[in-house]
Amino acid sequence: MRLFFVAGVVLLAFAGLFSGLSVAQTSSGTSDPPAKNPVPGAVVAGSTIALRVSSTMNVASEMGGAFLGHSKCDADGSLYIPKYARDRPRLGPVVKIDPDGKRSALFDPAAFTQLGLDRAYGFSPASDGGMYQLAQSGVLKPRIYVLQYSADGSPSSSTLLDAEFEAYTFAAFAEGNFLVSGMKRDLQNKSDRGRNFTAVFSADGRELAELSFQELQESAKAQPGKANRAGAEKPSPTLDLAEAEVGSDGYLYVMRFSSPALVYVIASSGKIMKTIKVASVLEDALPSGFHVSGNQMALSFWNENKQRQTVVVADGQTGRRIASYADAGGLGPSFACFSANDGVFTFLNLGEGNALEVIRAEAR
Repeated sequence: MRLFFVAGVVLLAFAGLFSGLSVAQTSSGTSDPPAKNPVPGAVVAGSTIALRVSSTMNVASEMGGAFLGHSKCDADGSLYIPKYARDRPRLGPVVKIDPDGKRSALFDPAAFTQLGLDRAYGFSPASDGGMYQLAQSGVLKPRIYVLQYSADGSPSSSTLLDAEFEAYTFAAFAEGNFLVSGMKRDLQNKSDRGRNFTAVFSADGRELAELSFQELQESAKAQPGKANRAGAEKPSPTLDLAEAEVGSDGYLYVMRFSSPALVYVIASSGKIMKTIKVASVLEDALPSGFHVSGNQMALSFWNENKQRQTVVVADGQTGRRIASYADAGGLGPSFACFSANDGVFTFLNLGEGNALEVIRAEAR
C-alpha cells in the first residue's frame, strides 16, 4: 500500500505495485479493439483518450496529513480513505468523506478495545453506509477478525474467523460471506517463506472454501526464476490477491498485482467464475489501482521510471477493452473511485497546508 505525505510521496508497498500503459484482454489472452466513441465528445489521441481535471475539492486533512493507498467509494459517491496514524501506523482509521467534502464518519479499529488488535488492513463499504474491515491480533498465533461498523462509524460487531494465517486482502460479498487472502507460514521457522492462502468464510466465521489459482501455479512452474535455477533460495511468494470490489452481479472482482494483471470473478461459494487478463504494453509495469462500477472495471497503471499514469476501462463480463485513458497532468497519485455512468475518475493528492485534494477527471 502507498503512504502519502504533504512533503512528498512515501511508498510503503508490496513488491511491484507500479505499472504503465495497458490493454484489457479476455481470458484467452487476446485483446479486443476499443469501443467506438466511448465517451461523448472525447478527444482521442491514437488509441488513448486524455483525462483532464474537471474539479478539485480541498478537504481539511487529519491525522498529520498522511493517507494510505487503496481508497474506495460507495454507490452514493462517498470516499473511504485509510488514514495513517503516526502513533499506531498499522491500526489507523478509515475516514468517510461525502460528495460535498465533509467527513460523515470515522471508522476506527481502535474502538474495538476488547479485541487487543495489532493491525487492520482491507475494508469494504457496506450497503447500509457502514463498513466491514479485516483486523488481526497476535503474531505467532494470530486471531483474525472481521469488524462491522454502523453508518455513523460506531462499532457494531466483530466476527472471529476460523483460521490462522497472515491476512492482507479482504472483501465482503453482498450476501454476507467474506473473501480473505494472505499467507500461511511457520513464524517460528525462519526458513519458511510461506504459501499463499485464499478462502471464503461465512458471516459467522466458518471457512467455506479454499481457493486454488491454477493458472498462477502453472505460470510459476513454466517460468522459474534465475535464482531458482542456480540453486539459490526460493523467493517469498507474492500474494494471490490485492484489490477486491463487488460487482453489480453480486460477484467479487479481485485483482492480482501481476504482469499481466489478472482479475478473478469469484462467487460467494468460492467458485472462480472467470479470469480476465489486463496486459501492460510498457516494460516493468504493473497495475496500481482497481475499481468496479456497474458492469465495468477500471485499472490504473503507473510507470515509475517515466512517471506516467494510464487508466484502462474494460467490460466486467467479457473483458473487452472499452477505452484507455492517459493522465494529461494534474491527477493525484492515488486512484480512489470510478463512476461508469458519469465517466468520472477520482484521484487523491495532498496539497499545501496538509489539505487533502479530491481531484475529479473526465475525458476531454
